[in-house]
Amino acid sequence: MSENNNKQKRKRVCPHCGRKLWMREFYPLKNGGRSSWCHECVLAYKREQYRKHRKVADGTFMHRTLGRLVEHKGYSTRIFWNGNMLSIMRRHYHNTLNRELAEMLGVSERSVTRKAREMGLEKDKGFVASLSREHLLLANARSKELGYPGGFTKGMKFRGNQYTGRIRVE
Repeated sequence: MSENNNKQKRKRVCPHCGRKLWMREFYPLKNGGRSSWCHECVLAYKREQYRKHRKVADGTFMHRTLGRLVEHKGYSTRIFWNGNMLSIMRRHYHNTLNRELAEMLGVSERSVTRKAREMGLEKDKGFVASLSREHLLLANARSKELGYPGGFTKGMKFRGNQYTGRIRVE
């Protein structure tokens, strides 16, 4: 009976392809065990990953998935900012949320922030103050909704989501 049990342990089913294979068809691991996928499945997976993430030639080209011009240098891909995108940035950056601007331009919020710094653009102080007031009102409404006494005022400080007291102004 132990001989039959040993024969069963010499074969294993690959969970990826479902074939029953000899143990030698699975890569050995450092801990003494064997990989769960067989050689062929691991190779097919690695080929697919290489195809997805391979390095592309340097230069400017139309990106397939983004549908826009990008500049590629080494492993980094930079957005090619055309004149229309730059004019939208100049016109709307000072009084528009970065999230909305990023959605308009089809780039990330971080890209909008970086480009604005590069172009020397700043948010309008009145716009930032109105956003701050709006957020303060929302925070007060939410605190009352949750049943916390008092409210939030300008100058309160937080660590994470915990109130730690007023900021001392000296």
